[in-house]
Amino acid sequence: MTATSDRTAAPFSGPQGTDDLPDVEPRRVARRPERAFAAIALLGLIATAVGVVLAVRTDRSNERRLLQVQTEQAATVLASATNSIQEPMASALDVAASVLPRRRQAVFAQRFARNVGADKTFQFGALWSRGPDGFSEVSAIGGQAGTSPSSAQARALLARAMSSGTLAVRWTTQGRQTRISFALADPVSGFVVYTERVLPAGRRVPVDPGSGFAGLDYAIYLGDAATPDNLAMTDVEPSSLPLTGLTSSTTVPFGDSTLTLVTRPRDHLGSYLGQLLPWLVGFGAPLLTALAMALARQVLLSRERAEADTRTITSLYRRVDKLYGEQRELSVRLQRALLPRTIPTLAGYEIAAAYVAGAQGIDIGGDWYSVIGFGDDRFAFVVGDVSGHGIDTVAEMARARFTVRAYLVDGDSPQVALEKCSHQFDITTDGHMVTVVAGVGDLCTGELVLASAGHPPPLLLSADGSTEFVPVEAGGPLGVGPSTYQATTVTLAPGATLLCYTDGLVERRAEDIDAGFARLARAAASDELRSGPLEPFLGGLLESMRDAERHDDIAVLALRRTDLTPP
Repeated sequence: MTATSDRTAAPFSGPQGTDDLPDVEPRRVARRPERAFAAIALLGLIATAVGVVLAVRTDRSNERRLLQVQTEQAATVLASATNSIQEPMASALDVAASVLPRRRQAVFAQRFARNVGADKTFQFGALWSRGPDGFSEVSAIGGQAGTSPSSAQARALLARAMSSGTLAVRWTTQGRQTRISFALADPVSGFVVYTERVLPAGRRVPVDPGSGFAGLDYAIYLGDAATPDNLAMTDVEPSSLPLTGLTSSTTVPFGDSTLTLVTRPRDHLGSYLGQLLPWLVGFGAPLLTALAMALARQVLLSRERAEADTRTITSLYRRVDKLYGEQRELSVRLQRALLPRTIPTLAGYEIAAAYVAGAQGIDIGGDWYSVIGFGDDRFAFVVGDVSGHGIDTVAEMARARFTVRAYLVDGDSPQVALEKCSHQFDITTDGHMVTVVAGVGDLCTGELVLASAGHPPPLLLSADGSTEFVPVEAGGPLGVGPSTYQATTVTLAPGATLLCYTDGLVERRAEDIDAGFARLARAAASDELRSGPLEPFLGGLLESMRDAERHDDIAVLALRRTDLTPP
């Protein structure tokens, strides 16, 4: 009993210190929530800090990607705009080289006037010609040039364009007015087109509010260096340049120079949520961490959509490239459809012909050839070239081909047929000129009567391998006005070959035309080529004359008199 009593009394009169036990447990229980709260707070702070960092970095990465995409798209638009500068200058060079000297000044002024004016592409334009004594001005249109034509700077620009074979660019500054000078030369003809474009006051050109790039500030510099002296135009105060902060830059080819495009977003390019997200995360409580991560997921989805849009744009560009190639193939097929499907068989003669489309661009040219047999002992042939490219050029080619052919079939001599054609073509109304070499031959004697309307001379290759260019007097091309033409007679000996071609076979940029003629003569006289049949000869000749940078089409017609005498 005593032991039992001791045990039951212990809770009330136990040893020293046992009374403190009820106080110890509450303190432990109280410290556990504090530790839990501290841990939650710490985890919340860590999660918030990590969320803020991730949100900021994701938003900045998204902004950089969007800015890069818009900058590349703006560069594509800028590259297209620069083509509008070179195209009218190149067209003026073609016209200047093709018209008669007495009409050159008037035709240049008439054709180039559409590009010169206060609100047009250029404020001044001039045609120059290189002679033994240097450059001389042929014609000028527009206001007063910013640089004196006789100045060393202007003539240096002309010489640079002549040597480079591409668009030459230079600054011209007078007082507070700044101009960009351009020069494009044709080394073959010796002509140079010189133009000037006045930069806006202060070089400031605001972005169109309706443009897809209205949310960007930009600065365009001439050259690779983004320096104040090279500034071409901008939409901000020049004093606030260079653009700082989040920027993107790229370069665009510009003649013999480059344009450097620097952009900066005016506002946030991405979604408003992406801009607001760091603040939401930064001021949210640890309990909002999960929500912050969900919102971050939305930002990441926005980024993925932006990347998907970029991939879509890239896919569209690839489709455009594919359509570009298909369009070129269709263009070449259209050109070939207008050429003779078969070459007639002429007793005592071997005939071969070829057409090679230009290496670049989708626009087809106006090169053609034709061989006609009529009567028992006569035949005719034509090789021609219409200036320019495109569907209208092919239409003009078809008209020229059938017109010349009709006159020859009617019995007209080559010179008479070309003279009649010269009354039916006019470059001022048709926009094209036509070069033609036409001939009528006698199957029995091998005698050929040739006439030329501004076309390259045929090449005569003898059986022993010697070559000479037939001295056909070239009259004016069809389209430059009524003209008369002279006949040249040559006899095609057995085994000899006559080669008629268009200028695409011999012309190369930045090379004198005589070098092309010499190269053709060497290739044709090669023992390896001339010893075989005419078809392989023509194929080997085209391969020998191949130019990777060739832009023009080629049409070639070869006539070889065999040793057999037709009955």
